[in-house]
Amino acid sequence: MLPLAISLACLIAAPPVGAKDPAVTFDPRTYHQVHIGEPTQIMVLGTPHLSGTPENWDPSVLEPLLDRLAGFKPDAIAIEALTGPGIDTMWAYRATHPDVAATYGGRAMALAGMSRVTLAMDMPQAEAEVRRTLAAWPKAPTPEQRRRLAALFVAAGDPNSALVQWWRLEPAERKADASISKLLARELDAFAARPNENHLIAARLAVRLGLERVQPTDDQSDDWDPAMDQPIKDFMAEPWLAELLADPKFKALAEASRNLGTSDQTLATYRMLNSAAAGRLDADGQWLNMLNRPSPNQVGRRRVALWETRNLRMVANIREVAARFPGRRVLVIVGSAHKPWFDAYLGMMVDVQVVDTAGVLAR
Repeated sequence: MLPLAISLACLIAAPPVGAKDPAVTFDPRTYHQVHIGEPTQIMVLGTPHLSGTPENWDPSVLEPLLDRLAGFKPDAIAIEALTGPGIDTMWAYRATHPDVAATYGGRAMALAGMSRVTLAMDMPQAEAEVRRTLAAWPKAPTPEQRRRLAALFVAAGDPNSALVQWWRLEPAERKADASISKLLARELDAFAARPNENHLIAARLAVRLGLERVQPTDDQSDDWDPAMDQPIKDFMAEPWLAELLADPKFKALAEASRNLGTSDQTLATYRMLNSAAAGRLDADGQWLNMLNRPSPNQVGRRRVALWETRNLRMVANIREVAARFPGRRVLVIVGSAHKPWFDAYLGMMVDVQVVDTAGVLAR
């Protein structure tokens, strides 16, 4: 037993293979090349919010973009939408976050309420049933099964994933039944008609790739102090913001949703938004300008801190999604202002490879 004890003692005392000098500050990026298997590839697509497109805008101009995103072959698609638990929490705390709860959770809550006519489930019950259903999901589900899963997604506060199921049905099968009331069927079609990247890029791409859902990863719980409302208005009324918005380079970023008139123009706009230069220009314009000048009650620094808070919470949600797909591919679709921050934070993750979006779009 003595030789074995000595061997064990040596193993305990010896540093692990590849360990760095303990005096050197830890950096999780040193783990990038030591994991077993392929890295998890995450690509962040920065997008203009399509709600800002002109009236009568034609979504078909997105097809070349969808072709290139499909070529990335993501196993999961994360979107800038609140999760069901996030919506439920924000609604419970709507007295604290009244505008956020109504703006980002109100529609999902209303749709979820419609689903109770047929399912009789609250959001937590529906979320649990979604998980059970997907765990036993057949390779060839019936239309009835897809309609029920669509209704469950709605009830769980995830109408974007409900659209994936709705659109995977043949048009004649997108109808009311025991799971979906006539009202909910009509409202799903109305919801789908809204110009939104979560529908027109993420859900459409999920359908094309045969995915069953998209993955909500937004977070709006950063705690803004209402006492800062007037100071931030005063700060934003200072000349620096008007000068920034008048800068032709920054104007191209701010007005990107209006530069999607043709397929070629759309692809050029997305290539521009996802370039390193655009990311730096956006970050410096919006956020450095709040840090490098005086502001009332340090409101500029407060605003940047909360922007970082939101980005970190969103990236944590994306990381949680990626944890389900080790060594595979995750596409993140998010407002372009978030992209440089997401790329930087995700680049810190131990087994993640951040994919060059501009390179994919250039193909």
